[in-house]
Amino acid sequence: RRIVALYGAFNELLAAMDMTDRAAARTAADEEPAAIRALPVIGTHMRPSPEMVAAVAPDLVLQMEGRREAGEAVEGLRALGIPVAVFRVGSFGELFGVLRRMGTLTGEPQRAAALEASLRARLDAVAARVADRPRPAVFFEVRHPNLLAAGADSIVTDIIAHARGRNCVTAEGRVARLSEEELLRLDPAVYLLQRGPMNPEPEPPATRPHYVTLSAIRNGRVREVDEARYSRPGPRAVDAVEELARYLHPDVWGTSPVTPATYHKQAAP
Repeated sequence: RRIVALYGAFNELLAAMDMTDRAAARTAADEEPAAIRALPVIGTHMRPSPEMVAAVAPDLVLQMEGRREAGEAVEGLRALGIPVAVFRVGSFGELFGVLRRMGTLTGEPQRAAALEASLRARLDAVAARVADRPRPAVFFEVRHPNLLAAGADSIVTDIIAHARGRNCVTAEGRVARLSEEELLRLDPAVYLLQRGPMNPEPEPPATRPHYVTLSAIRNGRVREVDEARYSRPGPRAVDAVEELARYLHPDVWGTSPVTPATYHKQAAP
């Protein structure tokens, strides 16, 4: 009945099930959905204050599996007798598994089932439209400089696959550190770069001297996307599939092909 989500996407899942009233607090970085902005702040995703969490008397804390700091925070909360559920999400299958578990924990399995059915129907609709299209090689920039890319075990890879693309980075893990030489060798047909906390002011790839030979740059197949939509496993990941499928396969929707040397910025959500 009183939930503290230490990872913002869990608040979005609660909202999508019309259960925002169960949220008892939020982290400093989480302001979506708007209904949680007035809630007490209990620290950050990685370093929540156990005392501040305890002060809001939650009967459940939700955390995403991640770096060592996140695990330490979980142990600190459990030491205070606070129940904590930790999830791993690197695919839509795992996301729907989390959704079903949240339905069980909140005593609302029917709401969870209805939301899952709705999200799956949207994914199926995209799949039906692009079923016979080729899969272009896509590169997803998580951060630059010190280049990080979306790895094989990230939700981004599943988003790309559902949009009928192929992540050209096959390294295990959620993120992969790449050299520019390796990027040039991969030579993706499409270059996506996220804007958000991990990549706050991305430089257009076309202005980077070593990138000008990439097929994606030469053909104008570059798009800036919202980090929260693509890298945060939640309901908006389905929005990302719909958006990316339209970009990768514009002819299916009857839109004009991308013209060369065009740098596409995603509209604000």
